[in-house]
Amino acid sequence: MKHSIKNNILIMLGLFIACSMAACKKDGYLTDGGVSKAYTSYSTYDYLKNNQYHQFDTVIMLIDHYKLKDAVNSAKTFFAFTDMSVNGLMNTLKVTSIEQLKDSVSSKLFSQYMFNKTITLDDATVNSVLYTNEVGAIAPSAIKKISTGVPVYLTNSAPTFNYFTLEYVKVNSVVDGSPGAPADDPVDLVLQCQTTGVQTSTGTTLHVLVNNAALNKL
Repeated sequence: MKHSIKNNILIMLGLFIACSMAACKKDGYLTDGGVSKAYTSYSTYDYLKNNQYHQFDTVIMLIDHYKLKDAVNSAKTFFAFTDMSVNGLMNTLKVTSIEQLKDSVSSKLFSQYMFNKTITLDDATVNSVLYTNEVGAIAPSAIKKISTGVPVYLTNSAPTFNYFTLEYVKVNSVVDGSPGAPADDPVDLVLQCQTTGVQTSTGTTLHVLVNNAALNKL
Protein backbone atom coordinates (compact mmCIF):
# COMPACT_ATOMS: atom_id res chain seq x y z
CA MET A 1 0.00 0.00 0.00
CA LYS A 2 2.77 2.41 0.90
CA HIS A 3 4.52 1.74 -2.39
CA SER A 4 1.26 2.27 -4.26
CA ILE A 5 0.62 5.63 -2.59
CA LYS A 6 4.20 6.67 -3.21
CA ASN A 7 3.99 5.69 -6.86
CA ASN A 8 0.72 7.58 -7.30
CA ILE A 9 2.25 10.69 -5.79
CA LEU A 10 5.25 10.41 -8.12
CA ILE A 11 2.98 9.96 -11.14
CA MET A 12 0.89 13.00 -10.18
CA LEU A 13 4.02 15.05 -9.60
CA GLY A 14 5.39 13.98 -12.96
CA LEU A 15 2.16 14.92 -14.71
CA PHE A 16 2.14 18.30 -12.97
CA ILE A 17 5.68 19.05 -14.07
CA ALA A 18 4.98 17.88 -17.62
CA CYS A 19 1.86 20.02 -17.87
CA SER A 20 3.65 23.01 -16.42
CA MET A 21 6.47 22.64 -18.93
CA ALA A 22 4.03 22.26 -21.79
CA ALA A 23 2.24 25.41 -20.75
CA CYS A 24 5.49 27.35 -20.44
CA LYS A 25 7.38 26.20 -23.51
CA LYS A 26 6.75 29.19 -25.72
CA ASP A 27 9.30 31.34 -27.51
CA GLY A 28 10.12 34.72 -26.04
CA TYR A 29 12.04 35.92 -23.04
CA LEU A 30 11.09 37.58 -19.76
CA THR A 31 13.65 38.57 -17.16
CA ASP A 32 11.34 37.59 -14.31
CA GLY A 33 11.65 33.92 -15.20
CA GLY A 34 8.36 33.74 -17.08
CA VAL A 35 7.80 33.48 -20.80
CA SER A 36 5.86 35.31 -23.47
CA LYS A 37 4.51 34.22 -26.84
CA ALA A 38 7.17 34.85 -29.47
CA TYR A 39 4.65 35.21 -32.29
CA THR A 40 1.55 37.36 -32.29
CA SER A 41 -1.12 37.89 -34.91
CA TYR A 42 -1.21 41.56 -33.90
CA SER A 43 0.73 44.29 -35.66
CA THR A 44 3.39 45.97 -33.53
CA TYR A 45 1.08 48.93 -32.88
CA ASP A 46 -1.91 46.74 -32.00
CA TYR A 47 0.19 44.48 -29.78
CA LEU A 48 1.07 47.49 -27.62
CA LYS A 49 -2.43 48.93 -27.81
CA ASN A 50 -4.06 45.68 -26.69
CA ASN A 51 -1.72 44.99 -23.77
CA GLN A 52 -3.89 43.42 -21.08
CA TYR A 53 -2.18 45.42 -18.34
CA HIS A 54 -2.50 48.76 -20.19
CA GLN A 55 1.24 49.38 -19.92
CA PHE A 56 1.35 51.35 -23.18
CA ASP A 57 -1.78 53.54 -23.15
CA THR A 58 0.18 56.80 -22.97
CA VAL A 59 2.79 55.43 -25.36
CA ILE A 60 0.06 54.75 -27.94
CA MET A 61 -1.30 58.25 -27.41
CA LEU A 62 2.14 59.68 -28.22
CA ILE A 63 2.58 57.39 -31.23
CA ASP A 64 -0.74 58.68 -32.56
CA HIS A 65 0.25 62.29 -31.88
CA TYR A 66 3.46 61.97 -33.87
CA LYS A 67 1.75 59.87 -36.57
CA LEU A 68 4.20 57.04 -36.08
CA LYS A 69 1.85 54.07 -36.41
CA ASP A 70 3.19 53.05 -39.82
CA ALA A 71 6.79 53.63 -38.71
CA VAL A 72 6.31 51.45 -35.63
CA ASN A 73 4.71 48.69 -37.70
CA SER A 74 7.42 48.76 -40.37
CA ALA A 75 10.41 48.88 -38.01
CA LYS A 76 12.55 45.75 -38.19
CA THR A 77 13.38 46.15 -34.50
CA PHE A 78 11.69 48.31 -31.87
CA PHE A 79 12.72 48.73 -28.25
CA ALA A 80 9.39 49.85 -26.78
CA PHE A 81 9.12 51.66 -23.47
CA THR A 82 6.21 51.63 -21.06
CA ASP A 83 4.01 54.34 -19.57
CA MET A 84 6.06 54.23 -16.37
CA SER A 85 9.11 55.34 -18.33
CA VAL A 86 7.07 58.16 -19.85
CA ASN A 87 6.07 59.24 -16.34
CA GLY A 88 9.73 59.21 -15.35
CA LEU A 89 10.60 61.41 -18.32
CA MET A 90 7.84 63.84 -17.37
CA ASN A 91 9.28 64.10 -13.88
CA THR A 92 12.74 64.72 -15.31
CA LEU A 93 11.42 67.44 -17.63
CA LYS A 94 9.24 68.85 -14.85
CA VAL A 95 6.08 68.74 -16.96
CA THR A 96 2.74 67.79 -15.49
CA SER A 97 0.57 66.99 -18.50
CA ILE A 98 0.78 64.99 -21.71
CA GLU A 99 0.18 68.18 -23.68
CA GLN A 100 3.24 69.76 -22.06
CA LEU A 101 5.22 66.61 -22.80
CA LYS A 102 4.21 66.74 -26.46
CA ASP A 103 5.62 70.27 -26.61
CA SER A 104 8.84 69.18 -24.92
CA VAL A 105 9.80 66.16 -27.04
CA SER A 106 9.67 65.15 -30.68
CA SER A 107 9.13 61.97 -32.66
CA LYS A 108 12.81 61.20 -32.01
CA LEU A 109 11.70 60.01 -28.59
CA PHE A 110 10.56 56.90 -30.46
CA SER A 111 12.76 56.71 -33.56
CA GLN A 112 15.96 56.43 -31.51
CA TYR A 113 14.65 53.03 -30.37
CA MET A 114 13.69 51.88 -33.87
CA PHE A 115 16.00 50.09 -36.31
CA ASN A 116 15.73 48.98 -39.94
CA LYS A 117 17.72 45.87 -39.07
CA THR A 118 16.47 42.83 -37.15
CA ILE A 119 18.25 42.59 -33.79
CA THR A 120 17.73 39.52 -31.63
CA LEU A 121 19.19 38.14 -28.45
CA ASP A 122 21.11 35.63 -30.57
CA ASP A 123 22.83 38.51 -32.38
CA ALA A 124 24.07 40.16 -29.20
CA THR A 125 27.33 39.76 -27.32
CA VAL A 126 28.31 40.82 -23.82
CA ASN A 127 30.14 43.74 -25.41
CA SER A 128 28.32 46.74 -26.85
CA VAL A 129 27.93 46.63 -30.63
CA LEU A 130 26.98 49.81 -32.47
CA TYR A 131 23.79 49.87 -34.53
CA THR A 132 22.34 52.74 -36.55
CA ASN A 133 18.87 53.63 -35.32
CA GLU A 134 16.24 55.63 -37.20
CA VAL A 135 17.57 58.93 -35.84
CA GLY A 136 21.09 58.38 -37.09
CA ALA A 137 24.46 59.70 -35.99
CA ILE A 138 23.08 62.34 -33.64
CA ALA A 139 21.82 59.59 -31.32
CA PRO A 140 24.31 56.70 -31.50
CA SER A 141 23.16 53.49 -29.88
CA ALA A 142 24.54 50.04 -29.23
CA ILE A 143 23.13 46.69 -28.19
CA LYS A 144 24.56 44.09 -25.83
CA LYS A 145 23.33 41.28 -23.62
CA ILE A 146 23.70 40.68 -19.92
CA SER A 147 23.20 37.65 -17.72
CA THR A 148 20.12 37.91 -15.53
CA GLY A 149 20.84 34.87 -13.38
CA VAL A 150 17.23 33.83 -13.97
CA PRO A 151 16.46 30.87 -16.27
CA VAL A 152 13.82 31.28 -18.96
CA TYR A 153 12.64 28.98 -21.73
CA LEU A 154 14.18 29.42 -25.16
CA THR A 155 12.17 27.10 -27.42
CA ASN A 156 8.81 25.42 -27.71
CA SER A 157 10.40 22.01 -28.12
CA ALA A 158 13.03 20.74 -25.68
CA PRO A 159 13.12 22.84 -22.49
CA THR A 160 16.45 24.59 -22.93
CA PHE A 161 17.20 27.63 -20.79
CA ASN A 162 18.54 31.12 -21.30
CA TYR A 163 20.08 33.41 -18.70
CA PHE A 164 20.49 36.57 -20.77
CA THR A 165 18.46 39.59 -21.75
CA LEU A 166 19.16 42.46 -24.12
CA GLU A 167 20.32 45.92 -23.17
CA TYR A 168 19.86 49.08 -25.24
CA VAL A 169 22.85 51.39 -24.85
CA LYS A 170 22.57 55.14 -25.40
CA VAL A 171 26.15 55.90 -26.45
CA ASN A 172 27.47 59.16 -25.07
CA SER A 173 30.33 60.14 -27.40
CA VAL A 174 31.98 56.71 -27.89
CA VAL A 175 31.19 53.21 -26.66
CA ASP A 176 32.47 52.73 -23.12
CA GLY A 177 35.80 50.95 -23.15
CA SER A 178 36.60 51.74 -26.77
CA PRO A 179 40.30 51.89 -27.63
CA GLY A 180 41.53 55.46 -27.52
CA ALA A 181 38.41 56.75 -25.75
CA PRO A 182 39.05 60.16 -24.14
CA ALA A 183 39.54 60.18 -20.40
CA ASP A 184 36.50 62.43 -19.96
CA ASP A 185 34.21 60.27 -22.09
CA PRO A 186 30.78 60.33 -20.42
CA VAL A 187 29.40 57.00 -19.24
CA ASP A 188 26.90 55.40 -21.63
CA LEU A 189 23.29 55.02 -20.54
CA VAL A 190 22.30 51.35 -20.38
CA LEU A 191 18.62 50.36 -20.50
CA GLN A 192 17.77 46.72 -19.80
CA CYS A 193 14.90 44.85 -21.44
CA GLN A 194 12.20 43.10 -19.43
CA THR A 195 10.90 41.23 -22.50
CA THR A 196 12.73 40.30 -25.69
CA GLY A 197 12.03 38.64 -28.99
CA VAL A 198 8.31 39.10 -29.64
CA GLN A 199 7.65 38.69 -33.37
CA THR A 200 4.71 40.74 -34.61
CA SER A 201 2.62 40.14 -37.71
CA THR A 202 4.14 43.19 -39.41
CA GLY A 203 7.65 41.75 -39.18
CA THR A 204 8.96 43.64 -36.18
CA THR A 205 11.18 42.07 -33.55
CA LEU A 206 9.79 43.75 -30.45
CA HIS A 207 11.71 44.21 -27.20
CA VAL A 208 10.28 45.98 -24.15
CA LEU A 209 12.48 48.05 -21.87
CA VAL A 210 12.17 47.82 -18.09
CA ASN A 211 9.57 50.06 -16.52
CA ASN A 212 12.11 52.42 -14.97
CA ALA A 213 14.10 52.90 -18.19
CA ALA A 214 15.42 56.47 -18.28
CA LEU A 215 14.31 57.86 -21.63
CA ASN A 216 16.40 60.26 -23.67
CA LYS A 217 14.62 63.41 -24.83
CA LEU A 218 16.94 64.27 -27.76
